[in-house]
Amino acid sequence: MSEPVPRRRGLLLSTLGLASAGLAGCGFRPVYGPEGERSTAVDGTVEPALRDRLASVRVGPIGERSGQLLRRSLQRQLEGQRPGTPARYDLAATISWQSEPLGYRRDGMVTRVRYVATGTWILATAAIPPVVLDRGTVRTLDAFNIPDLQFFAADASRDEMERRLVSEISDRIALAVAVSLRRHPQA
Repeated sequence: MSEPVPRRRGLLLSTLGLASAGLAGCGFRPVYGPEGERSTAVDGTVEPALRDRLASVRVGPIGERSGQLLRRSLQRQLEGQRPGTPARYDLAATISWQSEPLGYRRDGMVTRVRYVATGTWILATAAIPPVVLDRGTVRTLDAFNIPDLQFFAADASRDEMERRLVSEISDRIALAVAVSLRRHPQA
């Protein structure tokens, strides 16, 4: 016979509570703290809230249509936090694509295509000369089907897949930038 659900739920919650207490003891901090949070830097000065620093990141132009979508998404996530914040950092990003067929019909026609999106980014100060704070590469993949004689459906599927990949790349770059800004409080 199985245990009652509330007892298992209580055990799970107590386990999660112990795990989070252990993380707090080792210096773990969530990337995005509460609104208006100020933290003390190593040298004793007060570090501005991470959201203020994210809002001061300016995203440079990115070529191609997918690059425009990536730039707009990054701007919403970073600069959109606090409009009008003066620029302190510059973010240069690119996105590239690779595709490979996955499924075939008996006559050799492709029925499924996988895309791998790779985003590279460089975060630098807006000072002259700029100081590179961090750089990285993120990668994600997705696929879409090509139905028989349904060309509009195939185009719509590809466009939706591209939108999902750009959104995922944007999320990963924004998170990496936030971690980098946390790591460099004096920049």
